[in-house]
Amino acid sequence: MVTRPFRVRAPGRVCFFGEHSDYLGLEVIPGAIDLCIEIVANPREDREIHVNYSDLGTHDAFSIATILEPRHRRDYLRSAFNVMARRGISPAHGWELQVSGNIPVAGGLSSSSALTVAAVMTVAQMANKQTRPAETAQAAYEAEVLEFGESGGMMDHFASAFGGLIHLDCGNNNALTRLPAMIHGVVIGDSKEKKADTVGDLRAIRSAAEEGYRLLARRIRGFDNRRTPVEKVLREAEVLPDSCRKVVITTILNRDLTRRALKLLSHPQPDPPALGELIDEHHRLLRDGLNRSTDKIERMIAAAKKAGALGCKINGSGGGGTMMAYAPDNEKEVSRAIESEGGTVHVTRVGEGASVTTMRE
Repeated sequence: MVTRPFRVRAPGRVCFFGEHSDYLGLEVIPGAIDLCIEIVANPREDREIHVNYSDLGTHDAFSIATILEPRHRRDYLRSAFNVMARRGISPAHGWELQVSGNIPVAGGLSSSSALTVAAVMTVAQMANKQTRPAETAQAAYEAEVLEFGESGGMMDHFASAFGGLIHLDCGNNNALTRLPAMIHGVVIGDSKEKKADTVGDLRAIRSAAEEGYRLLARRIRGFDNRRTPVEKVLREAEVLPDSCRKVVITTILNRDLTRRALKLLSHPQPDPPALGELIDEHHRLLRDGLNRSTDKIERMIAAAKKAGALGCKINGSGGGGTMMAYAPDNEKEVSRAIESEGGTVHVTRVGEGASVTTMRE
């Protein structure tokens, strides 16, 4: 039985390539960053879990021996307890949990997935169980997405659980490959623009893409969004309704861009200008094909590019939140440029995956 205090840290992530591809069964290239969610756990002598969300100024308390009713649709810590309980993993006694973090909330850096990964690992540690990163990612995905009937994929959970730069094939049993590329000079600019409906955005994009895929399957023999060449898709795209044509074309172009990026990032020292060009291309697809950017983020990107960033893109679901500038050896100048357009800056790096550390009492 675990009785010593411990700390769990789970990182956020930047998706370098493949935004909006994981839930379509395509390939993605995310990297964990050194912004994280942290849960500090101290034992109690009863069977109560007390949770203090220090950044939000809120508190929660519940009994171990019950299936928990979420207080709201994004109550991921409670849902993590439920998912783990169904696996037969529950703590034997109570705990006091302190939850904090420095990942911008609703910023496209997977703060919610980091929280869910951290919560899954916290429950496992309290129950004196060890979970492998893939098991952690699966349980966290269930707690964040399946428990609430949402439309997201598994990229964020794998990125947080494994850490580093990874290639994840979401249509091939989440086959994961660690990539050797060293990426420096990642600058995050937070626009402070709150997204109206992240979950709704993902659902709308997924629905439009899947509608288009069904229509293409009637025109292209053996159509497969993972394999059909983009040239065939473009030849038949005129039959697609306006509601899905641009989304379908963009997802296929995004697929091919991610595969080109994989070749570049399979080398330890990828060419920085070439990587920057691919990042810029990815942003154009997200901005023009999926309508994911905003005027303020475009100003932040223009300023970053003028200050020397090699490539920039919006992060996550888009429609607000953060952007990323790839600016090796030019982080300070690019940071100042982003701040001049009203953005809040985080200079970060590709970092380690989620971890548990036992603390001294």
